[in-house]
Amino acid sequence: MGGSQSSRKLTVDNENAIQVSQEALDRIQAQLNANQAQQAVSPPPPPPTQFVPSEYFESDKRKKEHAAEEVYWARRIENLKRAHEKINASMDVEYQKTLKEANELFNMAQNDKIASKLPPCQDEKAKVLECYSTNPNKTLLCSVLVNKFNDCVCRSRVAAVSAS
Repeated sequence: MGGSQSSRKLTVDNENAIQVSQEALDRIQAQLNANQAQQAVSPPPPPPTQFVPSEYFESDKRKKEHAAEEVYWARRIENLKRAHEKINASMDVEYQKTLKEANELFNMAQNDKIASKLPPCQDEKAKVLECYSTNPNKTLLCSVLVNKFNDCVCRSRVAAVSAS
């Protein structure tokens, strides 16, 4: 029962289910040929144009509103230009002021370098070195000169700190 497949076959002969007359076939073929010929000959359609309303449709009220907006934005732009000019002027003043201060500081540093090129207490240093070279094994004999050199160095340090 149901375990085997059915061996029956069904065939339908439907060759002439829809009958079309030769006249209808000719009309359809002629229409297709005409459409193909028209597509081959006719240029492509122009791109869509943007609608621009004529002045006739624009009311006086709308024209006045447009003019008022133009005046508003013109004033706004001028105010912004003036504000930017003020900002630029103040920035230029600050730039010049900072440049002047930087140049003054640079000149002061250059002057300090020139003044401090030679180390202080050169005479005392030379005397100490001479004493050490003449008394190589008796360095305590040079202690007085070393103390004078030390005092000179301390004075120059104090002078440098108080100057700055």
